[in-house]
Amino acid sequence: MEKNEFLFDLKTPETTWRGSAKHYWPNGQVSSEAGLITDAEGPHGLYWCLDTIMHAVPEDMKATWQMPHYHVRGYETFFVDSGKLYLYINGQRALAQKGDIVHLMAGQAHGMTFLEEVKWRGTYHDFETYSEARDVGRVKQYMPELAEDPDLAALMPRGEMDSRLLEPFVYKDVPPEECTAIKNISRPHASYDFPGVSMKVVVERWENGGVKEMVCAVMEPGFTAQWVKYPPLKELLFVRKGKVKFTVLGKEFIADDECVVCIPRFAPHSIEALEASEVYDLGGQSQWSLFLQNYTSVKTLSPERLTKETVEALKKKFDVQIAEIGRK
Repeated sequence: MEKNEFLFDLKTPETTWRGSAKHYWPNGQVSSEAGLITDAEGPHGLYWCLDTIMHAVPEDMKATWQMPHYHVRGYETFFVDSGKLYLYINGQRALAQKGDIVHLMAGQAHGMTFLEEVKWRGTYHDFETYSEARDVGRVKQYMPELAEDPDLAALMPRGEMDSRLLEPFVYKDVPPEECTAIKNISRPHASYDFPGVSMKVVVERWENGGVKEMVCAVMEPGFTAQWVKYPPLKELLFVRKGKVKFTVLGKEFIADDECVVCIPRFAPHSIEALEASEVYDLGGQSQWSLFLQNYTSVKTLSPERLTKETVEALKKKFDVQIAEIGRK
């Protein structure tokens, strides 16, 4: 099969992961396996994406194991794509399960107890990262027979991913709807409807230190979108549900559920939803939330101003790279 540099199918980690690392419970069992999908870029470490399998906490540890910690600078957003876990945060404990999204901010004390095996897909920014982790992962990728070599493991940095340990949490149980860190597109910050697509604002820019945001396009079959001729912003898109045909640099391919698509800047591209689909913008550089809010305000309060020129000016102001949308 021809390799597709734009498509990462998380259903096949053995061919998709570009490097991996394992972590262990105190009893020596593997607690998690993390695979690198895309690298961090720029001063904020944007576009970093990991695909992690979190294994269930051993039965004799479930009552006490909370993983209490915080991150000094880093922000992280996790997609819960299987299983369930307890999230400890803000003096609360809430159950997160398949379909939920967990968003954690810098300095925010949190912890998790994984009750089942969880597909834990994460995107991060502003973390203290260590190049040793990437390079050790590369050795394991090319020479898997060395994966358990203690001399190689000793090269991994400590204090990985900007973490600082904390004491166990005191908490009260709350439903996930009352836990602000557990997101779901069924309860977005805001939702905006267009022919064939509903744009759901899931994580606002202020929840990411002003650096990025996350919206989800819930698309009907036949919905199409064409980007501007040479888009200046890189795109990182996660097809969490459905089936979408992408055309990137003239290359056509299909991304279905659990696929990440990485589109370099200046690359002409378009999409077509082949079935009902959910696509998340993980790069988060277009200011979709402000664009949609301002577009709706003009349309509602001053409809006479809703001209092509006004819409194009709003797109330019908020870095929206979509040229046109429609239905096939």
